[in-house]
Amino acid sequence: MLVIKFLKLKYLCLVVILLFCTSCLTKKVWNQSYKENFNQFLISQNGKMVVFLGSKYHYIFHDNSKTLERLLKWPNRGNLFINTQETKFKLSKRNIVTGYVAVESFYNTMPAQDHEFLRALGFTRKDKYLAPKIKLMMKGKRYLPRADLGYNIPQFQRSYMIPIYYKGDTIDNIKKVAITPITIAADSTFIIGKIILSPFRGQ
Repeated sequence: MLVIKFLKLKYLCLVVILLFCTSCLTKKVWNQSYKENFNQFLISQNGKMVVFLGSKYHYIFHDNSKTLERLLKWPNRGNLFINTQETKFKLSKRNIVTGYVAVESFYNTMPAQDHEFLRALGFTRKDKYLAPKIKLMMKGKRYLPRADLGYNIPQFQRSYMIPIYYKGDTIDNIKKVAITPITIAADSTFIIGKIILSPFRGQ
């Protein structure tokens, strides 16, 4: 009987140790990051592609829901901001970037039509004293900017510094970053393949 109790106690200790180790490993998986400064955005004409132009790289995301496009083109977008504390991107070895952008309102009180617009897009708030917010899931790819591409497009009134997380060995083993597919046509429009992009006018 004592032997059985001892074995059960030993097994329980092993389970606790394994859980603790697993937790530590999980915390360390995405323990590295670099910061990217964003102050320019491009939107495709069909609204399904959004490009973040960073100080180091370009990030091309697909947004089939077109939610981000509707927010960026909303006349009252000046009431919104990207919550960089809650925004998180992860970079894989194939230069695939996944994560979410947290968009929040500056105000918890606003006209009824503004609240209705944001609710329709999926904004929520825990109580009436908190400003509405939403987390938009994103997936795209990272590219190197081209040296011959001088972007003379509007910028936001403020830039956003967002961390890009990666596994400890991802940067060392990452696949070579491709050059951005963005080009400029004769009429100064931005093109990715046959998709024409227009700059988002900053707040």
